[in-house]
Parts: sequence; C-alpha cells; structure tokens
Amino acid sequence: MNHFLHRAGFIVAASIPLFVLPARISEGQWKDPVNLIGSEIVIFMMSLTCWYAIHLIQQQYRRWPGLLLSVLCCCVLSNVFYFTFNPIFKDFPFRTAQNPIGIKLLMLSSRGVLISIILIPAAYFLKRDRDARSQRKENERLAIERVKIENRLLDQAVTERTQALQQTLSTLEVSQEILEHQLYIQSRLVASITHDIRGPFKYLLIISEEICRLAQKQEYEQIGSYTMELNKSLETMYGFVNNILEFTKLPVHQKLDRSQRINLAQIVKDKLKLFDGIISTNSNQVHLDIDPLIFVTSNPSFLGIVIHNLLDNANKNGRNGLIKIGASADQLVTLLTIENAGSIAREIVEWVNLKSSHTYPPVGTTETQGIGLILVREITSLLEVNFQMESSNNKTKVLLTFSGHNTDSQQDAIEIRPI
Repeated sequence: MNHFLHRAGFIVAASIPLFVLPARISEGQWKDPVNLIGSEIVIFMMSLTCWYAIHLIQQQYRRWPGLLLSVLCCCVLSNVFYFTFNPIFKDFPFRTAQNPIGIKLLMLSSRGVLISIILIPAAYFLKRDRDARSQRKENERLAIERVKIENRLLDQAVTERTQALQQTLSTLEVSQEILEHQLYIQSRLVASITHDIRGPFKYLLIISEEICRLAQKQEYEQIGSYTMELNKSLETMYGFVNNILEFTKLPVHQKLDRSQRINLAQIVKDKLKLFDGIISTNSNQVHLDIDPLIFVTSNPSFLGIVIHNLLDNANKNGRNGLIKIGASADQLVTLLTIENAGSIAREIVEWVNLKSSHTYPPVGTTETQGIGLILVREITSLLEVNFQMESSNNKTKVLLTFSGHNTDSQQDAIEIRPI
C-alpha cells in the first residue's frame, strides 16, 4: 500500500459520514452533539476499515468473486461496528434498536451494501489508476533500461570504430612513412645517377681521346689494347646502369622470392671483372680470398647489386691501396668482408650500423659516397643480411653476414662472430 491509497481511503471514508450527516441533523440528533460526533467517528472508522478490506480482497480475487466477497465483507463489518459501538454511540439514523435481531441484521447489512456501492467502484478505479501508474513506471523503467543498453552498445560500437580507425590511421602512417622513404630513396637515386657514372664516363673519354691520338699518329699496335680497355669500361657502365634499373623496380615489387644458392666466390669474381679498368685507374690492387665451396642462399640480382656497390665504394674510397675481399663460414653464418684503405666519416658509419631501416642518411652522403651505401643498406635489409661497417686508422671494412648453413665444404670452418 502506498501513500496514494491511504489518502484516497481517508477522503472516501470521510465523505460517507458527511453524506449522512444532513439526514441525522434533520432527525434532531443535533440535540445530542456528543453522540452525533461519536457516531460520525464510528461511521468514518467503519468506512475506512471497509476500504482497506476491499483493497485486500481485490488483491487476492478478481472479477465476480472479489465483488461478492467485498459486498459480504462490508455487510459483516457494518454489523460488527454496530454491535460494538452502539451501546456507546447510536450511529444508525433509523430506529434499529426497536426491531428484532433478524431485522437488525438485515438493516445493518443493507447499510453495508450501501457503503460497498460507494467504496467498491472507488477502490476499483483507484486500482486501475494504480495499475496504470505502475505500468507506466514499468514502461519508463524498461525504456530507461533499453536506452542504457543502447547507450552501452553505442559506446561499444564507438569504441570499436575508434580502435579500428586508430589501427587504420596507424597503418596509414606506416604506409605513409614507407612511401616517403621510397620517395626519398628514388629522389636520391635520380640525383646521384650522374655522380655514380661520372667516373666511368671520364675514364671512357680519356681512353677515346687516347685512341684518337694514336690513330692520328698511326700507332695501330697500341690502339688494340686501348680498345680492350674501352670495351671493359663499357661493360662497367652497363653494370652500373643495370644496377640502377634493377633497384628502381624494387619499391614496386617489394618481394624477393627468387632466392637460390649462389657461389660467393664466383659472384664476386664476376663483379670484379667490371672494375678492372677503374681499379687500375685509381692504382688499386685486389686481393681475393674466398673458398670456392662457400655458397649463400639469396637473390642473385640484388646480392650482385650489393657487391657491385661495395666494390665501387671501396675503389673510390682510396688510391694506391689494397682492396681485400675475404669470406669464411661455419654451420650458422657466412661472413663476407671487403676492406680497403681510406676512412669514412663517423656519422656515415653510425648510420650504416643503425638497426632501423627507415632512417635517412647524413647530409652529404650521396655527394661523398654516391648512392652506393644507400642501395646496399636498403637491399641488405630486404635480403635479411646483416650489414655493418668499421672505419678507423685510414682503413674501412664492411661486413655482410648471411644466416644458415651456407657451405658445401666438409672441413670445419672458422668461427665467425659478427660485429
């Protein structure tokens, strides 16, 4: 029971004694105000008791059983209140006391019926109003719960979308960094093509001028040797241009799926043939010490680019010096070293030895070293070959470390510890 039920009960119960008050005053009961007031209070208490009793019955029974029990309860309570309080206050406006007991019961029951006619409809409509209120509250509660659930689902969807967006942004940032890095490499490549082929072209000009001079003097015996040098220089130029063209395809394909076993000594010898004339021009000598039984598994085209550029840088970095090329292997790794006279700036050495592949070289690298070191660093990262450099005391040494069992030799190899 709520406060609304109590308030309605008091109002309805108070209206019944007020309804019969004019009839009682017209009978002259105002002459005994104490009895009148007392009996009015008894009628109020009886009506309030009937109200609560009807309410309890309606909660337990529905429709006709509840209606009949409510009327019967009002009749019983009318008799109970009369026989309880009538000796003190005469609350019935008619002359009930003068009738036999049967007539008294009928008259009191009729009063209960009259009270039920007033109270039952009021209780019924109150119950309907209360049920409607409860239903509205339940609907509001369900609506609030539904809104809460929708809000949670919306928050979850927003969180998932936000996470997906963050992942997409992260992916786009990585892709942007890769594209920017590729654009940088391509721009550096284009900018240094002239620098890389300037030396071979200069050598070609020297030879061609010498051939012209010998032809004018009709010294044909020496023209043959210069022609051979010219042919070698053209092969060198072809190698340079081919390397550059191969690398320009790299950012487009990005897949090195053409790996095979490569004889390390043979691929180094093939590249050295391209440098015979240029190495002689710089008065350098080459010392090759590679076991012909050492093999590595890699992409032959890109590994050739790496070796080509390392040889080119070794030749450019010193004059009147010795270029040492060696290799050793064990069951775990194979190490290829290229050592030459001359030193390289500390900033360049530190940049080469950095683990991150997406770092830009120091300012001036392409001007002093050409595109060679950038090509080597990019390609070795893709080939998963460890590339390191040492430079001190007018000596520079580069190290390429290949993982895996890379030798066909049956003899035990030297233990290699990569730097």
